[in-house]
Order: sequence, then C-alpha cells, then structure tokens
Amino acid sequence: MSRLIIKLTQPDEEKRNQLRDVYGNDAMMLIAVGQTVATEFATIAAANNYWRK
Repeated sequence: MSRLIIKLTQPDEEKRNQLRDVYGNDAMMLIAVGQTVATEFATIAAANNYWRK
C-alpha cells in the first residue's frame, strides 16, 4: 500500500525512477517516508473508528 501512495504522489514513472536513486540511498529520507505512510494509515484507522461509533 505504501508503494501505491508513493505512485499516487508522483505519478510520472520516469521522475520516480530518477528520484529513487536519491531516497534509496538516504536512510533519513526512507525513515521520513515510512513515518508519513504510518501517519496516513493511523489517520485512516482513526477515521474508520470514528464513523463506527
């Protein structure tokens, strides 16, 4: 699912491939991406739980 989020964020495949070399070798950037995805999942989970009440 996180790959889908990245794909939707940057729909241009050529540009994604260019940027992959940048973030693929930078641990801090990968951690930041992971945190962003985790925040999105937490937000979706909270929203789903909100509507169930």
